[in-house]
Amino acid sequence: MTWFFSPIARVRHATQKRLAEVTPHSKDFYILISFSSALAVLGLLMDNTAVIIGAMVVAPLVTPLFVFSLSLLILQGRDLWRSSIAIIFGTLLALFVAAAIGSITSAFASSSIFLTGEIWSRSKPDVLYFLVAFLSGLVGAFAYARPKIKEFVTGIAIAAAIIPPIAVAGIALSINDMFLFRQSMLLYMFNVVGICLGSVLMFIILGFGKQIEKTNATPRA
Repeated sequence: MTWFFSPIARVRHATQKRLAEVTPHSKDFYILISFSSALAVLGLLMDNTAVIIGAMVVAPLVTPLFVFSLSLLILQGRDLWRSSIAIIFGTLLALFVAAAIGSITSAFASSSIFLTGEIWSRSKPDVLYFLVAFLSGLVGAFAYARPKIKEFVTGIAIAAAIIPPIAVAGIALSINDMFLFRQSMLLYMFNVVGICLGSVLMFIILGFGKQIEKTNATPRA
């Protein structure tokens, strides 16, 4: 039973427990995604960084990304499927909420209100954003592997900035700005891919793939 106390066992237990909390069948997941997207849209329209940071703290979307990465590494099909569903449905919900709020706002204000610095900063994806997401994935995976510091994952959610690009994409849809929509969604994909690659690399460095292989190996006679 020594494998039970191994890092991979602790991480798998922690991620599976967290996954149960953010499963797409959970009302809490939908509620938090909706509120975080709404806060992000308002913060972007107000050009208020503090409100945007608050939206990133509330958003639970970063957790399924870590679950996806670990499940992919250890070939855990059930968790891989569930985390994928959480990511897809969470993204679509956040996009819908952002577009709805953007449409309501555009009905009472001129289009110039949408041209804030916070919005345009999410329309210029480049390699630096990817590097930030990649490093966030590295440190986030490390935090998950260390139960005593896993509370710092909230800081990773802020650094990775998953929700704001989706909120910008929703705003772009509400004003029919396809260029802004494409650019913000590209930034979102940069963040998602960067986090997943970084977290997979950290899980590999920590030896989780190797340990799970040893655990599943049958002893020779």
